[in-house]
Amino acid sequence: MSEAFDALLETMRRLRDPETGCPWDLEQTHDSLRGALLEETYEALDAMASGEQAALVEELGDLLLHVVFHAQIGEDEGAFAMDDVAERVNAKLVRRHPHVFGDAAARTSSEVKGQWERLKAEERAEKGAADASMLSGVSRAMPALAYAQAALSRARRAGFDWDSSDASFDKVAEEAAEIRAADTPRRKEEEFGDLLLALVGAAQTMGVDAEEALRGANDRFAGRFRRVEDAVRKEGTALADMPLSRKIALWERAKAAEEENGSAPPP
Repeated sequence: MSEAFDALLETMRRLRDPETGCPWDLEQTHDSLRGALLEETYEALDAMASGEQAALVEELGDLLLHVVFHAQIGEDEGAFAMDDVAERVNAKLVRRHPHVFGDAAARTSSEVKGQWERLKAEERAEKGAADASMLSGVSRAMPALAYAQAALSRARRAGFDWDSSDASFDKVAEEAAEIRAADTPRRKEEEFGDLLLALVGAAQTMGVDAEEALRGANDRFAGRFRRVEDAVRKEGTALADMPLSRKIALWERAKAAEEENGSAPPP
């Protein structure tokens, strides 16, 4: 391992030293760090979206810190160590890339994905879980949109997909119609969920990342709404006191300004 990584491991060992370590670090458990790990993951995604390499380096470092932190907790408990984590993932990469490290052939990304699913099915069988669902490895703790993308992506790799983007749009229209026909709060919630899932499926058939698409829509909404607020302040009134027609007019003006400038202001 590199000197920098070895130094990081040593720093974490000192922080977790029962005699001379940090009281806060010593109190942490796998469970107590769950929220921070998720937060750091989102911050890394924000850094990727910003295109700022220095920010990405910092946020990837924060993510690596969590991997090292959890590995040290595992070592302290006598369960596993950093070497176990590295060896496990390296063995998995080699095993699932026989076209690179073995004699198998895979010339396209689609062939690679199909190969991965066959190999993972073999792994489940070796673990005595041959009947386990392909979706069993998708964490239910993921945000709903992320779970939908991951679950549908796995289903697509098994050929469970629409024949065309038109068919996926037909499904979206079907689900939208069913919402209109829903006559109870529970049915409305169920049908709305089905519509969202159908939209994620349609996005995948178009090669669109639904998470990034929604993030972009959120940013555009926030930018336009801020422009509306600025306009309201200049008029010396309150947004809540304006008639709806005036609010819509300001919104359309904000949208036009965004299109003219080519982007929304930063959220």
